[in-house]
Parts: sequence; structure tokens; C-alpha cells
Amino acid sequence: MSRSKPLGLLQYLCLSEEERHFHQIKGYLPSDNSHEAITRTDLVNPPKDKGGRPKRKFHINERRAYCLWLIAKQMSEETRIKVTNRELIEVARNKPFRHLFKKSTSQETLEQSISRGKTALKIDKEWRSEVCDLLEQVLNKLQP
Repeated sequence: MSRSKPLGLLQYLCLSEEERHFHQIKGYLPSDNSHEAITRTDLVNPPKDKGGRPKRKFHINERRAYCLWLIAKQMSEETRIKVTNRELIEVARNKPFRHLFKKSTSQETLEQSISRGKTALKIDKEWRSEVCDLLEQVLNKLQP
């Protein structure tokens, strides 16, 4: 006897006790498509962590540039226009975030890193940045 079209609940009632038990364990009726049942369980389960190195929100380049932006922001506008990255790095080495500007890191590496960070944070030559302004507002809200 072949079954051409599933009948759903009626078909379930016609099954033997063993077959009914099997379908109770599986969680769907014989007429249900097994692919749909798998899809439903996939939607319920959250995606698994793929592992790997933990992701940081801001790369070291952006963190260095942001720290220098904080220093430059405290300067007068005339001084800010003339200040170089090297001068700001020397000032930053005496600040609380000096771990980003270690003496063991070469000057060229620091300058390249800051240049990449300035590009990412859209900091212009006069050390103005709307991105940094918004970032500062968010960080101030997070602090108690």
C-alpha cells in the first residue's frame, strides 16, 4: 500500500503505536516536511560563536589617534594648527594612556598608526573631527 499524499492528523491516527512514538519524539506529524522542522529548530537556536581572536571595537590606530585628539583639543586653535604628530606623541608619553605610545615602538610605526587612525576617525589637519566629538559624548554618558 503506497501513500501518495500525506493526510496529516488522520494519517497519524492510522499509525501503529511504535510509529506514533517515533513521531512524538521527532516533534512533527508524518505529513510535515522534515526540512521545515529542521528550519524551525534552526531559527530557535542562536548562532554559535565561531571562535577565533576576540574582536575589538576600535583598533589600536583609532585609539592612538583619539588620545592625540584629546590632547590637541585642549590646545589653543593657533597651536593646534602648527602641532605635529611627533610633538603630540611626546606629550602623550607622559599622559595616563602612555601604554599606547611605548618607547619600544619605533617613531615611524607610531606615526603610521596615527595616520591610519586619523583617516578612520576623519580627523583633519587642524585636529577637528565630528566622529571624535560624538565618540566623546558617548563615552562621557557611559562614565558614572
